Amino acid sequence: MNARPLIVHVLYRLDTGGMERVVVSLINATHDRYRHAVIALTGCGALRHEIEHAVTACVSLGKKPGKDWSCYFRFWRALRALKPDLVQTYNIGTLDLAPLVKLAGVRRLVHAEHGRDAADPHGDNRTYHRLRRWMAPLVERYVAVSPDLRAWLTQRVGIRSSKVTYIANGIDTVPFDVPRLRFGARTLLGGFAPPGTMLVGNVARLDKVKDHAGLLLAFKLLREECESGNAACRLIIAGDGPQRGELEQQIVRLGLTETVRLLGNRSDVAQLLAECDVFALSSVAEGMPITLLEAMAAGLPVVATDVGGVASVIEDGVTGTLVPPGDPHALAAALHFYVADEPLRRRHGDAGRARVAAHFSLRSMVSAYVALYDELLGRQTNAVQPRMVSGLTGHKEN
Repeated sequence: MNARPLIVHVLYRLDTGGMERVVVSLINATHDRYRHAVIALTGCGALRHEIEHAVTACVSLGKKPGKDWSCYFRFWRALRALKPDLVQTYNIGTLDLAPLVKLAGVRRLVHAEHGRDAADPHGDNRTYHRLRRWMAPLVERYVAVSPDLRAWLTQRVGIRSSKVTYIANGIDTVPFDVPRLRFGARTLLGGFAPPGTMLVGNVARLDKVKDHAGLLLAFKLLREECESGNAACRLIIAGDGPQRGELEQQIVRLGLTETVRLLGNRSDVAQLLAECDVFALSSVAEGMPITLLEAMAAGLPVVATDVGGVASVIEDGVTGTLVPPGDPHALAAALHFYVADEPLRRRHGDAGRARVAAHFSLRSMVSAYVALYDELLGRQTNAVQPRMVSGLTGHKEN
């Protein structure tokens, strides 16, 4: 065996997103302990440049929509050329590759579950359940990034509990230790949100699963409530994705063109969060969202929908407020509490920062993956400490 085993990470696409951010952070933090390679079924996007120094290969297979049988062959051929010691696949879009991993001669396969999509927010799809059970004999370990996903895999899907490991997502909190703006000028936003304006922030891929349409409706309600109390509110959404056109039209229909700004992909998320007063997450399904951890690390109180692993991060009434998904009125009411109460914002924001540092650090996440990899590879975990690097804040969306 090589002094540094080769781990191949298989993703549907290496592009901006929370799960992809975790993969990049893991590779950068451990590339002196393992060699890494990435296989992206549909291609590599904006994050590729962040790992070029740390991977032996980044392979794009150019998969076509649907069952692209030639892509399966290209995947098998790539594995045969790379000869990895361990393969880790991510989410349901890559799980059907498990037989090819074994046919390529790879003995160790890990599969990570980071969340669900808008088409199946509660994980009820029976076809996907069967696929996970069929592939279970080929998978040495399933990784669940939240207690919710771990319980779902064992209790509903039917995966043996001894095969499921919970590893919480983690972030490097240092880049988000930016001085919080209270009443000063917001330099990144120009005149959009002048001093005294209450700024609501959201960072997410513009996808149906994030329910930005519901967030816009909630913000419309919040604006109506704030205007009656003479408070000015603004909303910024950082990220891009397939829903952008529809959201732009909705902003016009709701009369929010002067008070909502879609910022697109940004490389200064930590600085943007420092200019916000409260963070809103409106998703209908989540695993453990990285942007939630980042907002808390930035000292922001969070109003979030109670879906997936969100409740394992947010302490309701301590670091933020949980609301039901798909309920703009509840989301607006929770946001209004923070708009109207500056001491509450500060108290919950400070508590959130402390909670992320204590329970969701990048070091804790990396150490857990190192322990798992070394167990499966038959190595001594305490022989080498994981190399920690300060994470980049230049992600575009989650």
